Amino acid sequence: MAACKFTSGLTIKQSVLPVTCKLQNPPASLTIALAQLFDANGTATTLTVSADGQSFVIPKTIATGSWTLEVRIQDGPNPIPATQVVEDCDASQLILTITDPVSKMARAAVAVQS
Repeated sequence: MAACKFTSGLTIKQSVLPVTCKLQNPPASLTIALAQLFDANGTATTLTVSADGQSFVIPKTIATGSWTLEVRIQDGPNPIPATQVVEDCDASQLILTITDPVSKMARAAVAVQS
């Protein structure tokens, strides 16, 4: 596996993008419904979710600046257990934890630096 690209505080250098994020040990049939980044103006960039619904990629085309990452999950057990989204790397850097059984969604602030 590769070294983690995010630093603590969810900061990443644009030069190391793309980065893959994934569900960590999700229960059977739980998948990512949608992953998006919102810029400071609220404009959304929809991220590509893998065919199996277990991961998504933050692409190299993301500009520097402050972003809000939003991840929504679907299916799985009811109620959903706390579900962690991590960077797919050696240390499985925690990005966010989804705990809301109604919205099945969580947000995290991400900074992309030059």
